[in-house]
Amino acid sequence: MEAQYQHALLSRPTADERGREHFIAAMRRFLITDAYAGNETAYRARQVPDFIRAHGRPPASYLEVKQAMAGDPYYRGFSLLNRATQELLWDTVAESIERQMPALMETARSLPAAGGSLTIDPDFELPAYARKVDIHVMPGSFHTALGADDCFAGAVYDRGVYLYAYGGLGADNAALGQGTVDVIRERFPRFVPSRILDMGCGAGMSTHPLAAAWPAAEIQAIDIAAPMLRYAHARSEAMQVPIQYSQQNAGRTNFADGSFDLVVSNLLLHEIPQSLTRQIIKECHRLLRPGGVMIHNDLVGWPTDPFQQFMAEWNAHHNNEPFERGSGTIDWHAACTAAGFGADDIFRQPVVAAYMSEQLGHVGYRGAVRR
Repeated sequence: MEAQYQHALLSRPTADERGREHFIAAMRRFLITDAYAGNETAYRARQVPDFIRAHGRPPASYLEVKQAMAGDPYYRGFSLLNRATQELLWDTVAESIERQMPALMETARSLPAAGGSLTIDPDFELPAYARKVDIHVMPGSFHTALGADDCFAGAVYDRGVYLYAYGGLGADNAALGQGTVDVIRERFPRFVPSRILDMGCGAGMSTHPLAAAWPAAEIQAIDIAAPMLRYAHARSEAMQVPIQYSQQNAGRTNFADGSFDLVVSNLLLHEIPQSLTRQIIKECHRLLRPGGVMIHNDLVGWPTDPFQQFMAEWNAHHNNEPFERGSGTIDWHAACTAAGFGADDIFRQPVVAAYMSEQLGHVGYRGAVRR
């Protein structure tokens, strides 16, 4: 695993903390590759024959697979280790960053301006769905602030997701955003956007490749989580990337009609209810100029095999991803046409996942062009 890019806002763990972090990253990689594959071996070798003997047929649904696997020692061991490693990851990173928080906040306050901006809405009401669970088992999720002008959640996420992906998102965690740029350039080679909106930007890691690809464009980036936005803004200023960050709900922004040539998101839609996804698609249509492009990198389907469904549901349940199934099964074509996009202007493009490809074979791009 290559070293993470050391920008001014990135935490600097002690030798002991770094040792724990590297152990967690190695354990995650083992669990998601070798150990993950062993579940299907155990299922085919032990549970399917037992189920056939009891019922005269193999399991026909993920619920029957779940029933069969509930007592399997391999699966139980995998589940225990996977969940415990996820909790240990956040605890380890958060403990390190909590120690460094005063220094990181001082660094954020003293950074020279790079042309970006930050707008936090003091009256913003966090949606109910976002308050119900800690997404990714990250304590406090993305939105919990520990104090005034706090950016703790963003600092934890920047370091934590690097370890979570065992470096698979690149040294600057930008692989998702770069993948989006690559798909746009491949699909629309003459397309040069002058104004771009990144929805659900989080810590801004996937936003930077947009600025690098189209340096003359104005980049707006929105999210509902104030601590993430504060960190994203400071991180961008530290890396001399001018981004305009603001706290907004992607389903109802304050931008004018026809404001953007390009609207993107990376792994936003599987974190929200289907109803909000449909609302966001309508908002994208409103925001795009004629010829503008909407593209979202996220789940583009859901497994049909009962065992693969069962393992996908494992992640949804044990990793606190309650909207994954809804995101993967939404009727994208119907949602886009209902929003006003033409039936012939809707597209989807599968890709190999930047990381966790063993589990995320149903990740890809979906989008549409406003004619």
